[in-house]
Amino acid sequence: MARRDPQRTQKLRIAVRYLLERECLAKGNQTRLAEHFNVSRQRVHQIVVEERQRFRQGAVNG
Repeated sequence: MARRDPQRTQKLRIAVRYLLERECLAKGNQTRLAEHFNVSRQRVHQIVVEERQRFRQGAVNG
């Protein structure tokens, strides 16, 4: 099994946060992000769920 590249994951998280902040994360974007960052769509979905959770917690706390 291949190891995950932490730099690629960090860049993907930044892209997901950017799209979440601007409410631009439409249905087809996860597939496009997966193709661009050369990861599975499931991995992108996992990161989107994690970042949405952080985004909501930040909105509640901030």
